[in-house]
Amino acid sequence: MQFSPVMIAVATLSGLGATAATCLLFVSVRHRSGGYRQAHLLLAAGAAVATLSLATGLLAAAVHGSHPGERTGWATAVSIGIAVSGFLGCAGLLRMPGVVGSPSGAVRLLLDGVITAAAFWFVGWVLFSEPTRLLGDATHLTCAPILFATVSAALAAGLNAVVAARAPRPRARLAGLCCGVTNTVFGGLGVAGGLCGGGTRLALAGAVLLAVGLLSAGLAVHTTDPPGQVAADLIRRDSEYAFIPMIAMAASAAYHLLQDGRFDAFAITAGSLEGFALVTRQYLTLHDMRGYAARLAEREAHFRELAHTDPLTGLANRRGLLRALASAVAGREPVALLGLDLDGFKHVNDMRGHDVGDAVLAEVGRRLRAHQGPGDLPARLGGDEFAVLTHRSPQDVDRLARELLHALGEAYEQPDGPVFLSVSVGVAGRGDPDGAAVPDRPDDAAVPQQADRPDGAAGPEQADRSPGEAGPDGTPVPRHVDESDVEVLLRHADLALRHAKQQGKNRVERYDATYERMLRRRTTVEHELRGAIGRGELRLAFQPVASLPSVRPVGAEALLRWHHPQLGSVRPDEFIPLAEECGMIAALGAWVLDQACLQLSRWLADGHDVWVSVNVSPRELHAEAYVAQVAEALRAHRVPPQRLVLEVTEHTVATDVDELIRRLTALRRTGVRIALDDFGAGYSSLGQLRRLPIDILKIDHSLVAEHEPVTPVDRDGPPFAPMVDVVMRLGHQLGLEVIAEGVTSPTELAAVVAAGCRFGQGALFGWGVPAEHLEAMLDAATLARPAPVTGADPAESRPSEPTAAPPPAPRAGTAPPPAPRAVPASPPAPRAVPASLPEGASDQIANDVASTQVGPGVAPDIRGGAAHR
Repeated sequence: MQFSPVMIAVATLSGLGATAATCLLFVSVRHRSGGYRQAHLLLAAGAAVATLSLATGLLAAAVHGSHPGERTGWATAVSIGIAVSGFLGCAGLLRMPGVVGSPSGAVRLLLDGVITAAAFWFVGWVLFSEPTRLLGDATHLTCAPILFATVSAALAAGLNAVVAARAPRPRARLAGLCCGVTNTVFGGLGVAGGLCGGGTRLALAGAVLLAVGLLSAGLAVHTTDPPGQVAADLIRRDSEYAFIPMIAMAASAAYHLLQDGRFDAFAITAGSLEGFALVTRQYLTLHDMRGYAARLAEREAHFRELAHTDPLTGLANRRGLLRALASAVAGREPVALLGLDLDGFKHVNDMRGHDVGDAVLAEVGRRLRAHQGPGDLPARLGGDEFAVLTHRSPQDVDRLARELLHALGEAYEQPDGPVFLSVSVGVAGRGDPDGAAVPDRPDDAAVPQQADRPDGAAGPEQADRSPGEAGPDGTPVPRHVDESDVEVLLRHADLALRHAKQQGKNRVERYDATYERMLRRRTTVEHELRGAIGRGELRLAFQPVASLPSVRPVGAEALLRWHHPQLGSVRPDEFIPLAEECGMIAALGAWVLDQACLQLSRWLADGHDVWVSVNVSPRELHAEAYVAQVAEALRAHRVPPQRLVLEVTEHTVATDVDELIRRLTALRRTGVRIALDDFGAGYSSLGQLRRLPIDILKIDHSLVAEHEPVTPVDRDGPPFAPMVDVVMRLGHQLGLEVIAEGVTSPTELAAVVAAGCRFGQGALFGWGVPAEHLEAMLDAATLARPAPVTGADPAESRPSEPTAAPPPAPRAGTAPPPAPRAVPASPPAPRAVPASLPEGASDQIANDVASTQVGPGVAPDIRGGAAHR
């Protein structure tokens, strides 16, 4: 057979194109690494085999064009080469990173390719076999090389179609690579078919298709980006591939039968292969689904366990404890719950850092596990709170609590030094009496009446109500009957732990029903306190401050009292701390300041020479608006600033001293006087006392009442209080006025006067009384005051004691208060108090004291001078 010049040109160009594509693939191998290098090497090898098969086929067609028998042998060689090239191309495609994710994925992908390939081959057999014979006389199905090449072509087409269809977008370059491999194999099939008798034109067409396929594959590989993961969704899309091949086979088979066609062994083999591949593929899918479900169950169990486990310590978390607790209370065995809280752990995080804090918490978990017995469950509830669930007997539970108290209190060794902590433990067990079911005190009559004290102990405390009695709003107190055993046990352990913290920490406390009543009482008081001002339940009581030794009232301390319609008289030492915690203290302080200034303005308008002191909490003192609030109260009620004294406790000095000095200085600029209350019971040092911008020292009652009077050894005179004498001398040296608090007996009064103190406050001079009672005392003192004798010596007409505490001379470094407004005549300067009382002075003092009492109906104070509202 002679080749025309056009055929020679086509063959030459096809060979050159295939050669160029092969060289391009080998060049790309040098620029790749890892999995890409292996894939490109397989593709380049497949291209080289295909190019060699193309050259062999064209050479055989040119040389043996007139010898069909010899061309059949060359056709077999070309078919084998093309088949090898197709397998290498498919292998290179599967080796591309991202195409196959796992061995099982590779098997599923191959089975999908086989299913699609079988469908392609069957449809092709129908089209090219009797009776359709799409190519007419050019069809030579009896040629064995043709059948072998068709199998290779169908497999390549099926596999490449599946890979290209499942690749994620963008997938144009990967699809170009798949088409290139497929075209190469089909081109080789055309060359083999031409050698088997299809003619030179078919061989040349196959050569052109083969060259185009190699060129497209080379360009795609040279410029392709890493393909994404080929999708193999077992649930949504993994089985859709089966419908298209089966529909194609069914349609082609029906067409073949309609054309009176017959199915030979090849067709039956293709159909059987399709069925077995489908069954195998579905079995693998089912197997993968079962494995996926098993892994999902394992992970679910793992995550469920993680949801009940604390990641830092490895102990159970709150959910795990609740689950175990619910299971434990369902049985009949004894159940006990220990609540543990690390004392001072916040300082570890603040001072040493959270890494050290986490290491300490992990060590706590290890120590809890070291003391874990059979059936015990240690848990971390959050932060520095832990718990232990146990089924031990009550005696063993107490022993375990003490062991944990000792174990967790030992040092925690850290790289930068040991950490020392203590722990508080609360114990509760099943069967502990619920506080809601334990009756409270039967009635208030059985409770001893407590005195109305200046520290805020205002009258008798009304007994807490038992469940079933009416609460503050008229509704019965609940019994917690709707709570489960788990909630009750948790609440009991928490109450016991809270009580252990309140009792000084580093101790073990077992639940008691009293804690339940205390919690209900606290909750009720806090709730009712928020509306106390609006309901008009608050009032002020005034405790007189007397001049010495005549014990005539010259001032008063405003004390806050609260009487609730159902709760009765609530002690200030109960509701003031709650007001500090819940943020009500600012509102209460503003109300006290306003009412005290209002009452003081009335007394001044009535001509009484008196001053009033108001206690200031640390939160009020550090509020930015407090200075303006004080100035506004003075302006609104037209009160001279020097008539108002603001008392701060000595415990306040333990905070930021520099900030305290700044606040007090700003207050003194308004003209008010500052008193340091409870001096001698707190933390203030002499150096701080010299720096503080204060005007008055109030000696704590413990310094007045704790020590017995001492008789002077180097002079004659009555016994005196030595600590009061020291404070008096210190105050006078610093230019401060001194008031002795807590004077409760004539003996203490005589000792205080002998020490040189000019003002006193306490039970001996009067209790915290309503304003009208104190006004009666002021009226009585004014009437009893002797009038000056006409013509007498002015020195003789001066009183023997001060009438009101005059503002001391400004101290160095402080701003003097502004001049007062028009008020009653200022008291004259006091004269020095004699070192000793004249004979019979004690009896006179006692008579004076008795004359200043306001009569019945006033509850007696336990002590005087405490700075509580």
